[in-house]
Amino acid sequence: MIHNVLLINKSDGDIVVRARFWKVDFEKADIQDFLKGYADLFVTEGLAKDTPVFVGTDHKAFHSKVGENMILLFITDGRDEDRTIQHKVREGAARITTALRGNSIGYIKDNLEDILGELIFTRFKISFVGSGGVGKSTLLRLLFGKDPAPGGYVPTINVAVDSSETIQFGTFFVTIWDFAGQAVFQDLWSFYFQGTDVIFLITDSSFRNVMQTKTLLRNIRKEAPAVPLFIIANKQDLPESMKSDKIKRLLGAPTFPMVGTDKARREEFIRLMLEFAAKTVGVTLPDRPISEMITVRKRTEDIDRPELKEGEKTGPDTGYVDVPYKEGEVPDSVSDFDEQAELTKALADKSGTKQTTSTPTGEPPPTTSQVVQPTKVIALLMILQQEGMYEVAYHLDYTDEVTDTTAVASLISALDSFGGIDSSSDGTRDTVDALETIEHEGNLVMVEKSKHFVVALIVTNDTDEESFRKIMNTLLFEVEEKYSNIWEAWDGDKTIFETSVYNVLSELPLRPISLDYIIRAREAGKGLPFANRDVGSAIVAVKTAIDGTSTVGSLVRAIDLPREEVIGSLQIMQRYGWIDYQVEIGPTSHLRKIGEVDEDTQKAYGDAVVKFVDFCDGTTPLEVVVKKVGVSLPAMKFVATKLVLDGVLEVVA
Repeated sequence: MIHNVLLINKSDGDIVVRARFWKVDFEKADIQDFLKGYADLFVTEGLAKDTPVFVGTDHKAFHSKVGENMILLFITDGRDEDRTIQHKVREGAARITTALRGNSIGYIKDNLEDILGELIFTRFKISFVGSGGVGKSTLLRLLFGKDPAPGGYVPTINVAVDSSETIQFGTFFVTIWDFAGQAVFQDLWSFYFQGTDVIFLITDSSFRNVMQTKTLLRNIRKEAPAVPLFIIANKQDLPESMKSDKIKRLLGAPTFPMVGTDKARREEFIRLMLEFAAKTVGVTLPDRPISEMITVRKRTEDIDRPELKEGEKTGPDTGYVDVPYKEGEVPDSVSDFDEQAELTKALADKSGTKQTTSTPTGEPPPTTSQVVQPTKVIALLMILQQEGMYEVAYHLDYTDEVTDTTAVASLISALDSFGGIDSSSDGTRDTVDALETIEHEGNLVMVEKSKHFVVALIVTNDTDEESFRKIMNTLLFEVEEKYSNIWEAWDGDKTIFETSVYNVLSELPLRPISLDYIIRAREAGKGLPFANRDVGSAIVAVKTAIDGTSTVGSLVRAIDLPREEVIGSLQIMQRYGWIDYQVEIGPTSHLRKIGEVDEDTQKAYGDAVVKFVDFCDGTTPLEVVVKKVGVSLPAMKFVATKLVLDGVLEVVA
């Protein structure tokens, strides 16, 4: 197994970047031992220059040069096949070399795991399936070291998936899905089983549930016939439970006894789950305690910079390269431009030069207090109001912030009881009240109300309040009209209102989508927070039609669904990780600014990104814009693609 990855200076062994994936140390003394063995390779006849070097009794170091001055090391425990790791370290060195063209070493430090990707990591998708109340959620809580949830059984409410969690075990990423077993969701299983490596079918070991599980087993075999399946016979501590060997005979699948509330069984359960997942993808788990395997790291370890030499500049790495620019001077060709970038890259890498920011007129930039920040949408809640009660029908998260929807709904209900929100009898607004904007956890909640619904929009500030309120009122009018004929026969099922999510996404998209984007399906995403069959079916129809070459526009034309449902389904799938987009941007592309750079992007890529966006006027080629800003074309092409997908820029030509 690969337990450490290092990028070191060839001359002295100083660490440039390091990532440790298992609880195994590879110290500076080990690096010096490696360098001695590495030097011996070049003076010993008959040894290939990429022969792995043994360090001590525990480490086997595979290596490949990065440029002329650095070496990439994959440190293993020696159990892997040499050819496999040699191929991986060579490929890793090639990827880092490519990434350094136009980027600083700071970019490598921040993105090492993404650059190496599948060379290091093995990903599993594990699906938990079972009828309601058999203990799936309890088993998941046991897996994550939590006590059983208080208050007893809470039924699954999402479309086919109650939850999905990803946990890192060393170099293994395991995504665990908790599936609803209700029959109403089973026609969506083929969608969610995509990419699953192993299925665990859970029973509570009662005779009645074992028979229900047998029906589920038949349905699963139809939807995922090639996926390995194992039975977890839970609740073996109850007196009425059937023995696991009898359940195995009845169901005809490997069966393992379990007590999901017994913390002492946790390591056994994790080991069982990982071993079967690992076998399905042909890897072997390391023979190490579970406590050493669970090592979750947020990012590549930071390595202290060496002391600056006299004359060197200081400042954070931005990932850009300084390129001199004179007004009216345009490179003869892209290759000339790239060559100039290569000549200056070494200086930028060495100094960590920080880009200076100025306005397009050359004036100093405004201070932070002078800049009016655009409003950023954090979440939207569609709230149903009936007889003084406020219940969230559904909500959309526009960022990764977690929204306490119950708290927001309760706050709105309390304020409304004091007359803080009002509407006329026909569902249109006729009053204005200061309580229509609420402060909640450092953000603002804009509230608009109609006869049956309340829309709550959680935003960062009130800069664009007027325009957002117009959108909210338009939504309320559309939703009231959409469901105007259901109230007399309505049975209290809130999920029917989830189809209005497509109205919401037409007015307030999760992320702008161009018809020219090429759609690429990903192996598996997160669970979708919708329980409505029509919403789920629309998403399945769109997902099924994606073939890797389709554009958004061609998909809209090909699928027999309203345009807003296709576009909305794509937005939802992208938000929850089921798809991504490919945007074609070249040196002669014309980009136009349509949004503002957010704080996170500016922090990640430096002040130069703001200057770059301001220069994108829709008429100037990209190769000219980057030269005006003073950065390299390869680096800014990468950032420009992200800015287009984030809705900050659009491709004009």
